[in-house]
Amino acid sequence: MFHSWHRCGAKPLSVAAPKVEQEFSERVLSCLHLDDGWQAAVLAAMVNDGPRPDHTLEKRRVEAAIANLKKQHLWGAVTDEEFKSEYQSLSRQIRTMEPQVSAALTPDMDRAAKLLMEMPALWQHPGVTPEQRRELAREVFEEIRLRDGKLVAVKPRPHYAPLFAYSIWHHNVIGGTRSS
Repeated sequence: MFHSWHRCGAKPLSVAAPKVEQEFSERVLSCLHLDDGWQAAVLAAMVNDGPRPDHTLEKRRVEAAIANLKKQHLWGAVTDEEFKSEYQSLSRQIRTMEPQVSAALTPDMDRAAKLLMEMPALWQHPGVTPEQRRELAREVFEEIRLRDGKLVAVKPRPHYAPLFAYSIWHHNVIGGTRSS
């Protein structure tokens, strides 16, 4: 059986690495920008991300208990020590109802942000080998998709994703180049 290249329309499955690296540099690395407000915005988005339980009734109950405690203390029915102890306990209950981001994420976010900000310079540095570029890409990205020799999608690793989201938002909304 004879296979004709021209008849089946098969295309080569490989692409020259420098071409993909150049496209990656132009389409991905050129969009990376983190201004001074990145950390507050990213942490606020992480706090507000996902469904949150509704603690409205429970919070009102605790606030009413604090108001009653203050009245009891004012009237002398509760001693200063009892007031302080109970007030601290009720205040802790309210704080546990508020959404929070783990403090352990902050140092990783700082490291990730530093790497992302240095990534374009590292990528384009003349002394960097192709293997080092691949390792850098593996560090930051979970997946890079190519179709017909063109870069079509990148998926950052989870601890880099919020920074990419902020960078894209900043580039498209703040930068005034809103994309479709």
